[in-house]
Amino acid sequence: MPYYRIVTGFILILFLWSCKPSRTTTTRTTTKTETTAPARVSLSSIEAGILAEVNRHRKTKGLQPLKTNSIVETEASLHSQRMASKQVAFGHSGFETRVARIGKRLGGVSNSAENVAFGRYSAREVVQTWLKSTPHRRNIEGRFNLTGIGVSKDAKGTVYYTQLFALKN
Repeated sequence: MPYYRIVTGFILILFLWSCKPSRTTTTRTTTKTETTAPARVSLSSIEAGILAEVNRHRKTKGLQPLKTNSIVETEASLHSQRMASKQVAFGHSGFETRVARIGKRLGGVSNSAENVAFGRYSAREVVQTWLKSTPHRRNIEGRFNLTGIGVSKDAKGTVYYTQLFALKN
């Protein structure tokens, strides 16, 4: 195993953390790490790949697939863009506001969660990294029916990933 992969794994373990829910129906989790980026992959194809990987995993657990929603997707995209442009720090700053806007536009949501990550991942790598973390996996396997995924790149090529989850009854 190349040295950088060992170091990357160690960094992942050191920096992987989860945030406590702000209320019982909200879960936020975060991943920080650096790996090698896939060469010249469009951000929209990464977003589509994340959705495919998450739904593939949900299927193995007997769960319904998540459907993308443009309202949820807009909020995820804006958060990734703001993190990439350093308008907000990496993490969940403003999560409750994002959920409130989603709820208002959808007519309410009864459950919500958010996973964020940064680094240079393929869609498969970011989802596999989230699945190795109990809080992230809980979000992916949670009682949700809608999702939005936003991916944005900063000036140095570091990619910021946000996946929002929502349950609209």
